[in-house]
Amino acid sequence: MADGILGLGSSGSVDLSSELITKLKTAESTSILDPIKTEQEDTQTEIDALSKIQTMVLELLDLVDDFDLFTSDTNIFDEVSATTTGSSVSFDATDTSNMEEGTVSIEVTQLAQKDVYQSNTISDITATMDLGTISITIDDTTYDFSTDGKTYEELVSEMNKNSGLEVSLEQVGDTNYRMVIKSLESGSDNGLTITQTDIDLGLEDTDNHVLIAQNLLATIDGIDYEKSSNKVTLESGLIIKAVSKGTSTITIEKDNTSVVEGIVSIADKYNNLVDLVNSYILGDEDENAVISDSGTLKTMMSEIKGVLFDSYGLENEENLFKYGIFFDSDGYMQVDETELTEALTDNYDDIKELFTGYAEKEGIGTRLKTYLDSLDGIDGLLTAYDDKLNGRLETLKDEYQTASNKLDEKYEQMSTQFAAYTVLITQMENSFASLKSIINDTSSS
Repeated sequence: MADGILGLGSSGSVDLSSELITKLKTAESTSILDPIKTEQEDTQTEIDALSKIQTMVLELLDLVDDFDLFTSDTNIFDEVSATTTGSSVSFDATDTSNMEEGTVSIEVTQLAQKDVYQSNTISDITATMDLGTISITIDDTTYDFSTDGKTYEELVSEMNKNSGLEVSLEQVGDTNYRMVIKSLESGSDNGLTITQTDIDLGLEDTDNHVLIAQNLLATIDGIDYEKSSNKVTLESGLIIKAVSKGTSTITIEKDNTSVVEGIVSIADKYNNLVDLVNSYILGDEDENAVISDSGTLKTMMSEIKGVLFDSYGLENEENLFKYGIFFDSDGYMQVDETELTEALTDNYDDIKELFTGYAEKEGIGTRLKTYLDSLDGIDGLLTAYDDKLNGRLETLKDEYQTASNKLDEKYEQMSTQFAAYTVLITQMENSFASLKSIINDTSSS
């Protein structure tokens, strides 16, 4: 006789185990969840690649900003280099756009200085003074300071509340101090007049008037200047600060080196961007293309190249190729630095027109800055693509979670059913075992 029917009597209930459910769930997860997971990973890789492109675009934008007509900083064509002789003055400039090439000559015959008084020496600055008054006149206004019952420290503190004074207690020896009173500003108009009543700290002694307020006297390119400050700012934006008597010159020239370096940096960054974009949309021998929508990046590169290839100037008479800048057969931007440097010497204004342009006819730098800036704007090409990829990633995450939940629910139900089947099969196997025993007993009798 057969050992069992449909597994009955052959431990069929053991086959309906959790191990079987796990194998079934793993197989179905592989076919349903793994493709979604793979697409998630591919999308994230694409987002990371796009982020690198956006970063390089911003780096190119930073370089191009120096050539923008409307830049908030000094345009690179407004930058100048300077060489100086002499040490009587130092030079600076916050805006070089109005500076003309040439040499500025400066002769300093007198430095501006503050009015400075010192007291006699003081051995104990915490000692209390007797009744008296110190009067200080500044710009026709007199201020009276009572000394009655005050320490030197307290008197100095009170004097410093006046905005036109700078008062201190200076240690001038191992045990000696002097009260030092200075006008806050230099120049003869800021001189001080000090008188003492019923007290004598030596402030009216001629020897204690250690510096007398005076103006700067200087001649700049033949023009005489008398100013209360040692700093003179010319209409051109050049800032001259006198530091000693003597003669100095500053020679100002257009900074051609910075312009050449700036253009070379733009070319290098553009070429890096070409390589990066090509690596993502073309792939290589070992990897497939990372970017699925190559059209977006091709459009971006085509627009950038279009700006670089276009004609400029009010009469469309200017282009890059006139000044040693060209594109090779692989699409890389090349700069002949020697030719460009010579062109800047001979045609500086034309090259400035080419790159910065005018409000009514923008140049390469101005147009390219506007375009690159727009790529990451609200409706920008890269912003839209980034939003699309992130939207796809969120959708895939939702799909994965939904599919995962359905599988969990399916196999939870299957586990419940298997458990019920196991109970039923076990009962049937037990009944069959009893029947089999009866049959065996009957056969043996």
